[in-house]
Amino acid sequence: MKDDPSAEHSSKRTDRRTVLKAGAIGVTGLISGSGFASAEISPSGTAPRGSNVHAATAVNGKSVSEKQRHELRKRAVRDYERKNGRSLDAIPAGTHEDSPGAVVAYAFGFDANGSAHEYVGLADEETTHLEAQSGRAEALIHDRFTRRTAELASDIAVSEQRATTESNQTITNTQNMSQFAKHRLEYASDPYGVAGMTNYWYTSTKQDEKEAHAFHTPAGFEPGTSAFDSDYENDWGRVQHRWDEGEMNADVDYGQWEPYGTKSGSTSKGYSISVSIGYQTGYVTAGFSWTYTQPNVEVVDESSAYNEYNQWQLKINADWGDDTRTNFVGFKPSSLVTIDNWDPSMGEKQITKQEVSARFDNGEDHFKRLYSWYGPTLYPA
Repeated sequence: MKDDPSAEHSSKRTDRRTVLKAGAIGVTGLISGSGFASAEISPSGTAPRGSNVHAATAVNGKSVSEKQRHELRKRAVRDYERKNGRSLDAIPAGTHEDSPGAVVAYAFGFDANGSAHEYVGLADEETTHLEAQSGRAEALIHDRFTRRTAELASDIAVSEQRATTESNQTITNTQNMSQFAKHRLEYASDPYGVAGMTNYWYTSTKQDEKEAHAFHTPAGFEPGTSAFDSDYENDWGRVQHRWDEGEMNADVDYGQWEPYGTKSGSTSKGYSISVSIGYQTGYVTAGFSWTYTQPNVEVVDESSAYNEYNQWQLKINADWGDDTRTNFVGFKPSSLVTIDNWDPSMGEKQITKQEVSARFDNGEDHFKRLYSWYGPTLYPA
């Protein structure tokens, strides 16, 4: 980091390895646009170090474009640098493919420690004519967006008071690791259901020839019976960490992700991630946290160390109408790899490609696979 962001010939560098957990704030007005609304959520109190939350929504089937999302992130960078008198070298955010769901809500900000916080809300409907669309999926995301931006603001406000390596009490130990970013994605599809995930992105804090990246990804699935009062129930949900589709030569090996192996029944364990002093040799470890008490679900580990990806499926092993099929269910997988050190001179680099997907079924050979790809990416600030 540097003391004066306007100093001539100064480099855009910050020690992002010192980033810890995040922070929070309150709300200002909306600025209307052509089919879009943008908001800037301002912090309360004196001399905040976290940025404002920069947000935008889209209505009537429009999408918040990648260009607009990029501009909101840049505003957050400038806001953070102005308040702290130092520059960021990287913006940890996500690329997203709008199809099949449109990005109808987006928010981004930095907490007092420089850790990024991002929300992406997507929606679509199973209709072929615009006049037949009910708008329920878009309305559901917009309704939740008010709460999500408030939660993001609250996270940033907390960071003004203290730094912590815990993420909603799911992380109990982060030896030589610190939280770099938190990304939340929700995808609603009317009448089928909602699939969502939160990525806690951790990076190694020790300077070395390699760096470790870990993603702890709690994921949840809400069937249409709950979200839209339809007859579509849970069948399965899946999370993928496709390290093989990243751009940074990730080193994945057995034992570097959890949950490890296929599980069924009731399981509860604490989560921790750590990197040994000699992790440049490939020795890294990842702990985990995932809990479910329903006897009618099963976690299938579909990972492949040879092909360098991690994948987990949450299966519902219950009769139709069972509580596990008609209500929210979820699990908490995680993975960790080592990659070459990233530098801003490399430009934009996607670290991995992730997917959250779910199948919702009405029990009569009518089903929908809902999926959304999301790519955690490093952007030069």
